Amino acid sequence: MKKLLVLIITSMPFSVLADESVKEKRIAKYVMENIQKDYVNCYSFYKVAAESFKKSGKEKKIIDSLEESADVALKYNYDLGEIMGLNPEVMAQMTKDKVTDFVKLANKDLSALAKKYGLVCKNLVENPEQRTNYWEKEGKKIIK
Repeated sequence: MKKLLVLIITSMPFSVLADESVKEKRIAKYVMENIQKDYVNCYSFYKVAAESFKKSGKEKKIIDSLEESADVALKYNYDLGEIMGLNPEVMAQMTKDKVTDFVKLANKDLSALAKKYGLVCKNLVENPEQRTNYWEKEGKKIIK
């Protein structure tokens, strides 16, 4: 009986560490999945906004900036998708579907779309670490 108790006590830290490692991996996966979705959303937002601005005759500099941000979001979207093992064709279809959804939203209310995604996407493109930290905190709240 003593041997069993010693075995349980000495193996406890390893099982706790193993559980922590599993938890950390689940949180990391959660972060990557959500950041990847953010990049799809932001790419879609920037493409739709750029097209809307083109149609309304806005300044070329603004349109170019939106398209540049879209390119950055798309690159990171595909980089993360590749790391996650997503098929490029699947990612392309996800992106196409999301752009279609955003076009519908923009046709209903472009300003609401801009209000919801403008600042989030700006921060994501300019400071991805901030958004990563956000998703990590969210993951730690829900993954036990």
